[in-house]
Amino acid sequence: MNYLQSAGNIMMKLVFPNFCLSCNKDIDHAILCNPCLDKLEVTTHQNLINDVHFSEFIDEAYVCWWYNNILQEVIHKMKYSDRARIGLEMGHLAANNFEASVYKQLDYITAVPLHHIKNRERGYNQAMWIAKGFAKEVGIPMDSTIIKRKIHTISQTTLDREERLQNMENAFVTSRPLKELKIGIIDDVLTTGATMSACAKALKKNGAAHVTALTLATPIINH
Repeated sequence: MNYLQSAGNIMMKLVFPNFCLSCNKDIDHAILCNPCLDKLEVTTHQNLINDVHFSEFIDEAYVCWWYNNILQEVIHKMKYSDRARIGLEMGHLAANNFEASVYKQLDYITAVPLHHIKNRERGYNQAMWIAKGFAKEVGIPMDSTIIKRKIHTISQTTLDREERLQNMENAFVTSRPLKELKIGIIDDVLTTGATMSACAKALKKNGAAHVTALTLATPIINH
């Protein structure tokens, strides 16, 4: 049996080679090798809501890591290299780094949605895969249908702070009443908070009592 398992593992690696997303070192069943994983800079995991430029409608904001070169590489490949599994693994990893107090009060986990045009172009929503991994790890129901993007907005990366807020104005709608529910909404990177705030606005407009923003990384604090 051990021989067959070893042979099977070798064949899997030949057919589906796995490399560290940062340094390209050959690894097994992971997305980052241990040395690169150790270079991820963990935040204090405190509520960063006071550091979010556009925080209206968001009650709490938690970030797992500071945005550095390794996370930049991981997130880029997750979004543009057709590798949805990266999001799932990063969701697991983030869940294991956060304290339970960050998420234990939540009724549902969801993700910042893509417009159906963008989703069709990319083939998947990376935030949704992060949310799936996170929700499974912490045992909180995941509902990808809670919120939808009704306006096909341009990329936030091309805009300044005020333009980001205007770009997101009324971009999201909810699919059902959310009476007094506490929602955790997940994305990959938190910058100005404009997208998260717009999502939270839609959630609260339809009855959500509390919205917590949960992201993998942020560059917003000079530490």
